[in-house]
Amino acid sequence: MANVSATERTLDIIDLLADHPNGLPVSEVARRLKLPKSIAHRLLSILRDRNFATQDSTTQHYRLAIRTASLGLRFFGNIGLYELCQPILTRLAQRTGEFVRLCAAENGELVWIASAQGSSEGLRYDPTMQAGPALHATANGRAWLSTLRETDALAQVRRKGFILPRDYAGSSHTSEEQLSKKLKHIKERGYAVSVDESVIGITAFAAPVPDREEGPAVGCVSVAGPSVRMSQSREREIMPDILAAAIAVGEIWPIPRFFAP
Repeated sequence: MANVSATERTLDIIDLLADHPNGLPVSEVARRLKLPKSIAHRLLSILRDRNFATQDSTTQHYRLAIRTASLGLRFFGNIGLYELCQPILTRLAQRTGEFVRLCAAENGELVWIASAQGSSEGLRYDPTMQAGPALHATANGRAWLSTLRETDALAQVRRKGFILPRDYAGSSHTSEEQLSKKLKHIKERGYAVSVDESVIGITAFAAPVPDREEGPAVGCVSVAGPSVRMSQSREREIMPDILAAAIAVGEIWPIPRFFAP
């Protein structure tokens, strides 16, 4: 830990608290990040004093402040993300009647950045926008990996291994050999499917958002819903819409326009 800077530790705390909207006590932050309690307390106090975190007066738990989330929203607003992408997601949600999400690739990870709900009543899937999808165990993750060179795809998975977040139901891919075969199949047909993996009873279809420079996908568009509705016939019915939406997002993807060298 001696070689880890205070900045890195602070960022780790922000990343941890993002998954705990009800907050965590200092002792739990220290335990999860393997920090001395005194250091965890000092860094949390700095975040609180700068209004990036708040502390509950009753429980003494720390959680992220609204200001922290607003930074991301401000960034998305400045690059025009919502104005450009949201209408495409909304139309796809209306056409499919299911939950639609868009994730972006950044530093070897996928991050949820926008969503639209197409189901207004009855059985529906309505998850929170928490940490991005596990690469080897989700339709989005595998769809994105399929656009990388095989060695690069396996290297990305190898960073975290085949270990799943504790809220995941499981995965049908538990080895590099299995994953390689699956990625080749996904590359051939152009999209990925996940059944009862991240959540029991939920099926997702995902298509990669193509890069205009013909590199790896910049993200993925997915449609997810109760497995009882997401049959093979349903897959054939809605996949053209998902693929079209992914292409449409790729055509107006804002990141290259603002950050091109």
